Amino acid sequence: MHVCLPRCASVPVTGCAFAATLLCLLLLPLLLPDPALADTDIAARASAAPRELAILAFHRPPYYTFDHGVSGGLLIDAVRRVLDAAHIPYHVVEMPPKRIVALFEQDATAHACSPGWYRTREREQFARFSAPIYRNQPPVAVLRTDAAHRVGGARELTGLLTAGLRMVLRDGFSYSPALDETLARSRAPVYRSTADNAALLEMLASGRYDMTLMEQEEATELLRRSPRLLQALQLVPLAGQDALTGQPQTRHLMCGRGVDEATMRRIDDAIAAVLDAMPVGAAGGLPQAGP
Repeated sequence: MHVCLPRCASVPVTGCAFAATLLCLLLLPLLLPDPALADTDIAARASAAPRELAILAFHRPPYYTFDHGVSGGLLIDAVRRVLDAAHIPYHVVEMPPKRIVALFEQDATAHACSPGWYRTREREQFARFSAPIYRNQPPVAVLRTDAAHRVGGARELTGLLTAGLRMVLRDGFSYSPALDETLARSRAPVYRSTADNAALLEMLASGRYDMTLMEQEEATELLRRSPRLLQALQLVPLAGQDALTGQPQTRHLMCGRGVDEATMRRIDDAIAAVLDAMPVGAAGGLPQAGP
């Protein structure tokens, strides 16, 4: 560091040099930055930078899709819009649903969110929930065609459960609070499987089980992709008090406790800004399955 000093008029050259050196030594601590302040400034800048958020999802068209490492789908695309608007960095990770729930249950520092989950009392014990990001149509029952003939005109879940049908559901899924309560009250055997919903439909078509529950959008998409399943299976819209007919269910971002409340508020603000005209999911008309 160069310090400019006034010219010494009456002091010999050697005395002037000594005075200049002494003055530099006295001023040096004042001119150099305080290391403690520098560390504080670096820490402040680091804390101000948003931490990258992990978005956890699994292959479940049309909500989430993973094709050769490329993620997409209705809900992943909606979350991208929200996080971009909130200026929150993120990356998408494919993870099975049971592992997602286990992560949030067991790791209170998990800095991750998963889109498209129902908000239930049980899940609120270990996770935070955003404002709604999607509203889907109520679930439907999917039956093998010959099993549908056995239930006659039954359209309420309670009636279907007492018809002696073998029901299989995806383990760890919620089908709306109302249907979850009906299932919990029923004494009918309900089998749980870790297989995805496409595999559950294959189980029905092969005769292993008779019935399952599924969202209209998802069931319609899966049947349209397979003419064989479209012929073998039939969609039955649920009716009655338990089904909450006509009332769409809201889906949310379910986040780990490691996502702080300030970040959740930023996410909710962005949801209000970019998803204010959130469409209700439409199945595009139920396919006419079976003969």
